[in-house]
Amino acid sequence: MAEYRRSYWKTVIAASVVAVGGVASVALLIAAARFRHVSWGPLQWLAWGGASIVGASVAACAALVVAGGVIGLRREALEARGAPYAPREPREWLPGPTITALFRFGRLLRRALFLRADSLGLRPGELVRVRSLPDILATLDERGTLDGLPFMPEMVEHCGKRLRVFRRVDKLNDWVRHSGLRRLRNTVLLERLRCGGGHHGGCQANCNLRWKEAWLERATDGLETPVRPATGAAAPPRPYGEPSLSAADLRRLASRTDEAGDLHYVCQITELAAGTTPLARPDPRHYLRDLVSGNVRLRPLLVGISVALFDWVQRARGGVESPNYTVMEQTTTPHEVLDLRPGEVVRVRSKREIERTLNYRSRNRGLWFDKELLRFCGGEYRVLQRVDRLIEESTGKLIQLTNPCIILDGVTASGEYHAFCAQNESIFWREIWLERVAGPR
Repeated sequence: MAEYRRSYWKTVIAASVVAVGGVASVALLIAAARFRHVSWGPLQWLAWGGASIVGASVAACAALVVAGGVIGLRREALEARGAPYAPREPREWLPGPTITALFRFGRLLRRALFLRADSLGLRPGELVRVRSLPDILATLDERGTLDGLPFMPEMVEHCGKRLRVFRRVDKLNDWVRHSGLRRLRNTVLLERLRCGGGHHGGCQANCNLRWKEAWLERATDGLETPVRPATGAAAPPRPYGEPSLSAADLRRLASRTDEAGDLHYVCQITELAAGTTPLARPDPRHYLRDLVSGNVRLRPLLVGISVALFDWVQRARGGVESPNYTVMEQTTTPHEVLDLRPGEVVRVRSKREIERTLNYRSRNRGLWFDKELLRFCGGEYRVLQRVDRLIEESTGKLIQLTNPCIILDGVTASGEYHAFCAQNESIFWREIWLERVAGPR
């Protein structure tokens, strides 16, 4: 048996014993309360209740650790067979009529309490309309941002469109400054809206555009364009007054030149953590927020929590985390050119094949192979685009890649290993990690 599987089984067995012990202790406490021979006072009942809660909590956490270990063992078996385990169903959930009515009542209650007008409480699946450009410009400060989030010139073309909410962004993982989990508010992603990089040097990072709820309004009709007031009718007042910027100002603010004459771009990724606050990963409230908002269904949420708890126990006892892959000792890595083009179908190579292409830092020619990518090994996907240039997030400089990367259609980060962050980033692949299946379709 492989060493990592032995490590998994040790934790699973130990956690099973703890879970059974917790259940047994709760059963004994219930029996003691039911068959007591003398009356208990308030202190005895308080001690009984506290002990019962502790026993039940220990049993539940241990059961989640067991589930996380079993999930890890199953995923390792799939990786060994070269079978992908990326979920096919969406992680978001849409409410039924009753839940929708409750959310509608909640919105009316917030409005009655005079909460912020730009807090719409949008959920995945809701239809919205992007406000007009003058309305959006009126919400921006002199840097072209609202609560630190830039409104980029690539977003102007979507003004007036009727679109669907893809996901709320109540938290994000700051992988640019490495400051951990961050909290933000009143921000959503819209379906199929990614940055084309037209005003940022042709950047091909394919990032999701983030939208403040102040830039949107709920769509209450079936039109693709906003309803215009009748001739002579007064337009409704803007909640933020008159705009102080123009579309030309947005293009100007998208880049700057430093004292050395180097051009730096400013976008939502270079300002990823602007306007956010630190968020503690152990705090359970952000998981509850994910469930209530519709960002994550109950089953994938429990899977993610189970895997996180299992990995925490493994780290605490010096075991192997799940999933894992072998880190090679080599300092140089091989290179392969397939000259893949959009539309071609490829298969992601197996974990064992990819391991041989990585160096001691889990990189191939500078590109990190993250454990998030393991779930796609063995799957077949269509090439979406080649990435030859992108903006370096930490500096804002546009860099030309000597080794182009590949983006696959529909292959994005799940966020499971980062507390279900909603960013939905595109995953970059080296061509040596892929193999051609068929020609363009």
